[in-house]
Amino acid sequence: MEEEEIQFSEAEKGDGPEVSEGEIKHLVKQNETIITLLGRIALKEEDVRNIVTRKKQNPSKYIEGYDACNGEHTVTQIAKIIGVKQPTVVPILQEWEELGIIHESEKSGGKFYKKLFPI
Repeated sequence: MEEEEIQFSEAEKGDGPEVSEGEIKHLVKQNETIITLLGRIALKEEDVRNIVTRKKQNPSKYIEGYDACNGEHTVTQIAKIIGVKQPTVVPILQEWEELGIIHESEKSGGKFYKKLFPI
């Protein structure tokens, strides 16, 4: 998995202590773990499955699409996995993000999503 490079402006760097890139990566991973654990307290696997498949004509394809939200697939790739056009999947991904079952990260190559729960 390609690690996301974090860029800071001069204003964001401030006068605080220097933090290595390795420490930043560790903090990012730690934050992702905390968010996932908190989410699991709020939602059970069945709840997430219901969110992903609710009112879908082909629920199993949406589960595949959700599983593809691993930080490696673009929105277009996720749409292709589900079997819909990219404009169709954008509001679905936005809803999933609002409901807290995925989070967005932008890196070179586009916008990527990462799931917070296994289903």
